[in-house]
Amino acid sequence: MRPTGLIFLKDEMSKKPRLNKVQFEEILQRLADGESLTKICNHTDHLPSYRTVLRFVQDSDDAYYEYRKARALQAELLRDQIVDLVTAPLPNDPKMAQAEVGRRRLEADYKDKLVRQLQPLGLRDRREDAHDSGAGEIVIRWGGGNALPQTVPMIEADDLGE
Repeated sequence: MRPTGLIFLKDEMSKKPRLNKVQFEEILQRLADGESLTKICNHTDHLPSYRTVLRFVQDSDDAYYEYRKARALQAELLRDQIVDLVTAPLPNDPKMAQAEVGRRRLEADYKDKLVRQLQPLGLRDRREDAHDSGAGEIVIRWGGGNALPQTVPMIEADDLGE
């Protein structure tokens, strides 16, 4: 179920919108293109601070839904960057190649961690997209499936000689 229509909250003191629809859509598009929120807000004069954007997302369910979608798309871009990073040719010099492998491994690990944080439930942000962790219930039965009575007594501190 997709929420409809974004609600743009107003600052109580100034009664002006914290963030207008055009600004929010620009931020979402740039997030999906791989930029960080702090970089977007700090290097663009017509956009509010990242704190204002995060408060806005926190206060509105519709804005949160759109923000999550942009972050999920950002994670897909990071996956592509990891593939490009791993498949790029290495330098011919063996020492330089070894250093480059270490640098790439560090960068790929960092980006992979971001992907897992940005997309814990997959691209569509739904539980069915998440990988099965293999966790489940284990039931052990003895004696043809009959339940065994609990016969293990509790050990009291007095029984231990204390």
